[in-house]
Amino acid sequence: MRPKSIVTETSGLSTARGHCRGGLTFPPPGLYWLSIMERTSFRLAAVLLAAGVLGLPAPGQIAAPQAEFSMRTFFSVRSAQPDETVPAVLREQFEKDDGGPLRSVAIDLDGDGALEKFVLCGVPSAAGGYQWLVYDVKRGTGRGVVIGAMIFVGRETDGGYPRLETYWKQGGDMSVVSRYTFAKGRYGRSGTRALTLWEASEFFRAKGPLDLEMELLEIK
Repeated sequence: MRPKSIVTETSGLSTARGHCRGGLTFPPPGLYWLSIMERTSFRLAAVLLAAGVLGLPAPGQIAAPQAEFSMRTFFSVRSAQPDETVPAVLREQFEKDDGGPLRSVAIDLDGDGALEKFVLCGVPSAAGGYQWLVYDVKRGTGRGVVIGAMIFVGRETDGGYPRLETYWKQGGDMSVVSRYTFAKGRYGRSGTRALTLWEASEFFRAKGPLDLEMELLEIK
């Protein structure tokens, strides 16, 4: 059975995938986004391959650890598409911002049939990770900022909104995993841990097989 899509195409937001071409943080225009997207896809693939989650386990391979976070879907920066519909006033919720073009990923978080958006800023956070503003389109308000290159949307909820888990490569052999929960109308970080290369491998092995071409499809 084919996974069920939980994403709906809306005006002003294309679901087609491809290289990002907007000029953003560093000159020359266009090259920064192209560079970070290509580096991110390569790094994610490298980590997933190291974890053995892009293929079948080899004979005698140690069983994957039990997953601590039950997810219903996931996506990464490669799914973000240009979006000119985000109100400029919401930019002030990013840690840092240069006023450049924004990109977003649309998803129905709370199951009410209306799309929320994860709006990707062109400038990294102070710690160096990708900044995503959770934008409640229906109410025209921000719901907090989460940091990560990959976003895992959980099955467990708080206040009707799913828990989130994020992953990003900080540098060298270190990665960062954070958890976010919804409270008082916003997402806030509830925990963060740094992972060694081996721990990152175990983290992804616990997720089971992940196909980067199946982002934003519901996991049964």
